[in-house]
Amino acid sequence: MKSLSTQLAYMVGAAAVSLLAVAVPANAASVIYDFEVNLDSGFLNGETFTGFFEFDDGGLTGSGDELLTVSDLSFSFNGDDFTEADGTPEVLFVDGIFFGLEFSTSEFSFITDFFDPDAAFFTYDVPGQITGAGDVISTLRDDSGVSVPEPASALALLVVSALGASSTLRHKRA
Repeated sequence: MKSLSTQLAYMVGAAAVSLLAVAVPANAASVIYDFEVNLDSGFLNGETFTGFFEFDDGGLTGSGDELLTVSDLSFSFNGDDFTEADGTPEVLFVDGIFFGLEFSTSEFSFITDFFDPDAAFFTYDVPGQITGAGDVISTLRDDSGVSVPEPASALALLVVSALGASSTLRHKRA
């Protein structure tokens, strides 16, 4: 049989890990923005195109220029559907403020302005047509920002479970 001090050490260790998991929540939010592209020049002048993108804000520090990887993107442009697999979409934050989507293909580019969060724009260059541009309006989706547990939280819960199981097995053997 284990000594009382050994059992107490297991209990204190398990409690400490549990408190750490609760006191320091390591949650990230899956953030979704819907966007609208309003073209004001080129052969598609007057056309509007829409889409959305999603990213995890867990790596956001709120300091300086930060680019976060977009995990999901859907955009229909000029009869073609585009996703995150068609490029390397990222979102730009400057000192924790959302500035917009950075994403380019051979036909178009979403471009942010590093000085004005409201000045994101869109350019397109379809072969054989007049090039053009327009404004991009991004809107945070109302149901966005659902908290998702980070791996560190899951690891802490796993450690607590393992300590509890170990203690129970040792207690039954004695």
